[in-house]
Order: sequence, then C-alpha cells, then structure tokens
Amino acid sequence: MLAACYIRVSTDEQAEQGISIPAQKSRLLSYCQARGWEVYGFYVDDGYSGKDLDRPAMQRLIEDAAAKKFNTALVLKLDRLSRRQKDVLYLLEEIFEPGGVGFKSVTESFDTTTPFGKAALGMMAVFAQLERETIVERVRMAKNESARQGRFMGGPAPFGYRYNFGAKKLEIDEIQAQEIRWIYDRYLSGKLGYGYIAGELERKGVPGPTDERWNKTSVRKILTNPAYAGLVNHKGSVYQGKHEAIISPEKWREVQVLIKSKGAVRAAAGVHTGLLSGIIWCGECGARMRVKNVWQNYPRLSPKKVTKYYVCYSQDKTGSSHMVRDPDCRCGYKHADEIENEVIQQLYIYSYDKVLLRQAVNESLAAAGDKRSFIRGINQARKDFNSVEKKLEKWCDAFEKGALEPDELVERVKELKERKAYLHNHIIEMENRLKEENERKINTEELLEILQNFTRIWENATADERREIVINTIKEVRIYTDNRIEVEFNL
Repeated sequence: MLAACYIRVSTDEQAEQGISIPAQKSRLLSYCQARGWEVYGFYVDDGYSGKDLDRPAMQRLIEDAAAKKFNTALVLKLDRLSRRQKDVLYLLEEIFEPGGVGFKSVTESFDTTTPFGKAALGMMAVFAQLERETIVERVRMAKNESARQGRFMGGPAPFGYRYNFGAKKLEIDEIQAQEIRWIYDRYLSGKLGYGYIAGELERKGVPGPTDERWNKTSVRKILTNPAYAGLVNHKGSVYQGKHEAIISPEKWREVQVLIKSKGAVRAAAGVHTGLLSGIIWCGECGARMRVKNVWQNYPRLSPKKVTKYYVCYSQDKTGSSHMVRDPDCRCGYKHADEIENEVIQQLYIYSYDKVLLRQAVNESLAAAGDKRSFIRGINQARKDFNSVEKKLEKWCDAFEKGALEPDELVERVKELKERKAYLHNHIIEMENRLKEENERKINTEELLEILQNFTRIWENATADERREIVINTIKEVRIYTDNRIEVEFNL
C-alpha cells in the first residue's frame, strides 16, 4: 500500500501538544510502519487554516490523487484535511473515490478501504445533505419572518420609493410619489383605464419605472401593489410594513374593489355570447344551458330578425353529447333578454337589502373556520420543527466527537429526518389553509362592497364589465319549465 501523508497546522495550533508538524509526521510514519505501508510522500501545509481547500500542499495532494500516484491518503485527524464537512465530502467523493484512492484517519474510524469506512462516508453524506436542507429551510423561514416584521423583501425599490441601505428600509421619493397619487386619483375617477393613464404619463414626459416607457402593465402593477399603502406582500400574504405609505390603505382598498368590479382581477375565460353563459343551468335535468340565436324570418335578410334564447343542452342536441343529462328533457327555449333582465332585477333587490347582505357575509365568514386555531397550529409546528433541528445538530456533534456509534446515529437521523419532513409539509399545508381563509375573508368583504355600490357601478359599466360583475357576484342561475328562476349568490 502506497500512502500519501497529509499534515496541516494553523498558526494558532503551533504550540498545541500532538498537533505540531513533527508530532503529526512521527505518528503517521509509525502508523505506516505498523501496517507495512510504504510512504509515497509528506504533504505539509504549515500555518494554514482548515476553513477551505486553498492550500499549496492540499492542491498538490489533489493533483497527485487524480494522477493515481498513491493508493491511500492518510491523516492524523479528520479536521487536518478540513474543518468543513462539505470540503471533506468533496475530497472523498469527487477526488479520492473516483481515482480509487482510499482514505484513513489514524485517530478516528474513517477508513474507506474497508466496508465499514465506506458506510461512515455515507453517513457523512447524510449530514452534508442535512446541512444543505437546513440552510435552505432557515433562509425560507428568515424571509417569512422578515415579511411578518414588515421589512422590505429586496429587489428594486417600487416606483415612488428609494431604499435607504443605512436604515434598511424604503423611503418615499416625493417627486415620484406625486405621480403615484395622481395615478390612483385618475383611476378612481372611474372613467380611465390603464392604457389611457399610461398615455397621459408619456405625454407628460414622466420617466417610467426603471426608465422604461409607461404601458398598461406598469400602471396596473402600481395600482395593485400593496406597498403604496404601507404594506408588505410576501408569497400571497400581506403584512403591515415598516415603511411610510404613499396613499392611505382605504384608498388602496377602494381601488382594488374598482379593479375587481371592472373584471381586471378575474377576467372571463374565452368570449361569451350571453350575460349568464357558464353559470346558467337547467333546473329540470341539471344540464348546462347555452345561448342559441334563432333566425326568426329566415330566409329574409332585410330586415333580418334574430332572437337569442337560452336552451338546455339535453333538449338542444346540436351541442356536445357529453353535456346531455336527460334526452327527454323539455325545459323549453327561454328568451335570453327576459331571463337576463330578471336576474339583474334580483341583483338590484339583493344589493338593496343591507340586513340580508350582512347576514350572508357573517355566515360566509363563520364558515371560514377559526383563524386563531390555524395560527396556534402553525406556531406549534414551527416550535417542534426547531426542536428537531436542534436534536439533529446535537447527534451530528456527538458523532463527530466519537460519542455515538455509527449504527445508532443512522437510526436516530432517520427518525428525526422523517419527523422533520412531516412537520415541514404540515407547516406548508397549514399556511396554505390560513392563506385560503384570509383570501376568502378578503373576497367576501370586497364582494359586499361591490354589492353595496351596485347601482352606481352597474349603470357605468360596459357590457364586458357587466358580465364580470355577474360572474363575480352570482354562483349559478337555474331555469325551470314554468319559467321560474332561482339565483344563488356567491355570498
């Protein structure tokens, strides 16, 4: 066996007994003689720290190992190779093992020339992976905590702000902030869209965000960014920020309601030919109903008289066969204008009944569940998660100090990693459920505000905007043979 003996001592370790260069060289030589190994050479890094691999003798060792000039790399202690597990694992897996070079520590049970030594190497890989996962998880949790504390989450400062690196927070750029206030006021006038506002900013010669031209997207981003109301948005959750607001939270919420009422938040999928398309059903058989235009005075073209109906898919078999629920259904052709006018009338009635609206909102929010129980569950899971991390670190330290047997370590790590993975998934699930409940509350309150201002919004809305209002406020409409209409609202 041809052995390369690696020796390292830092400046701080020069005086330590047994760590000096002569002491290490003597121990390594004695070990080789006892084993009958031949010494290829001594690789000595005198006065170098073990924090990285940037050492002259270490680099020579790596080059000679790659050239297969020796069979085994020998050290007195593992930390002579490096004090970082990541570097040790790199040397063992990426340098020594591919070249068929073994590794042996005189004072520790690391000997990759034996099956047991290779198992120890596998355990080191486990800990290296655990270290990487722990770092990623800590970064994620640190970001979440920063958001909860209202800190700016990084990236370019929003238009209207500049970042103060000394104070580590956003500060208002008053010149740009004036434009932000102007954008919000112009949009709240109710008559101007994103494109028109962007055009006015271009005509005024206002520099756009990151010096780009103003467009619909840049205006919409400003109108929907909660940062301007002094809030921090992180992964769908909104927290009170530490920075000063440019506009009031009330004005920001008013803009969000207006955006939603115009259908800018939830656009319709595809082009619909009827106000109720997609939410109207046959009350008799349960099939969907679709719009059908009938040419009443065929084949006359002048004047051409076309009447629009809603008809059940089961009765009108010219559509998709999979939409049919009862081939014998005879719900009938329903005049679309009459049906739509009746539904609109019910929307008016519903919006006028303040007591009914508030009762519906309270019932909807009550169904959302207890928010406090979710928060308690998340906090407990995080506490358990941190406890598991500490235990993993403790067993890792114990193993490195030789206080724990390898087989016992593997079993303990396995159980703890399974527990950690379970808690990680549980926290994500609980956070998602809490987010859904928060969104449900926000959507319910926004919908209430739309209905309370229904008359003004409806009368000023375009045809497309009216459809958006309908599909946001109404869950479904059912029509029966006797022309009875049932409307179920989203509240």
